[in-house]
Amino acid sequence: MLDSGLADVFHFDETDLQYNRQGVMSPTQSQKYAEMNKSCLQVSVVITLGFIALTVVLGLLLNEENRLPAIATLGVFSILSGLGTWFAYATRNDTYVMHQIEGEARLRTDSTENGRRYVVSISGYEFGVDPTQYEVVQDGASYRIYYAVPEGQTKSLKTASKQIQSLERLS
Repeated sequence: MLDSGLADVFHFDETDLQYNRQGVMSPTQSQKYAEMNKSCLQVSVVITLGFIALTVVLGLLLNEENRLPAIATLGVFSILSGLGTWFAYATRNDTYVMHQIEGEARLRTDSTENGRRYVVSISGYEFGVDPTQYEVVQDGASYRIYYAVPEGQTKSLKTASKQIQSLERLS
């Protein structure tokens, strides 16, 4: 049975949960990943074009002695940004493999340079969550978590980039 509190905070519904129980992402979940990948590619293209335009403009505006260092610096940024765009393009159709883990939830927070990191750990598998998600999961309660991993990272699931798709509290 769907726990509406978990569903609201982790952004899934009964249909998503049913698909996840079958070991696949729902069409809605797959669409979210497609949109995310498309947005990443669009941002990468805009940034790359911006660096290229800035390189050309500074090449035209600066005097001889300042031109070469500016073009070299921006050229490096353009190349790095272009590589980022290529990576976004190459991974735009990444396929994700569904997995599940169940067990007792252990909660912890880690201090990082950027603030706090909230972690839900089940059977040694760690999931980064936001503060609201962290608050709704009960330490010591048993859960089954359905999560997606990019296909290329399935060899080491404990260290792979895992995204919770849905979860259910077990009795």
